[in-house]
Amino acid sequence: MTTITIPEKLIKEKELIIIPRKKYEEFINLEKLLKSRIAEERDTDEAIRIFKKEQRENKLKIAYNFSEILGRPATRK
Repeated sequence: MTTITIPEKLIKEKELIIIPRKKYEEFINLEKLLKSRIAEERDTDEAIRIFKKEQRENKLKIAYNFSEILGRPATRK
């Protein structure tokens, strides 16, 4: 059996967990994915809040094509 010695200064919380590197990398990638999804949810919540506010204030208008959104005259071929 292999024995390793870990200095106490490396174990700050008095607990040490050893896992394979592949599992660690999967965990880190999952953490990044969750953070991005949470940020995406916050952005969506903010967009919904703004939409509801502008809807109450009658600031929304109907656009029948993308040109109207950009404020350009619609061109037809």
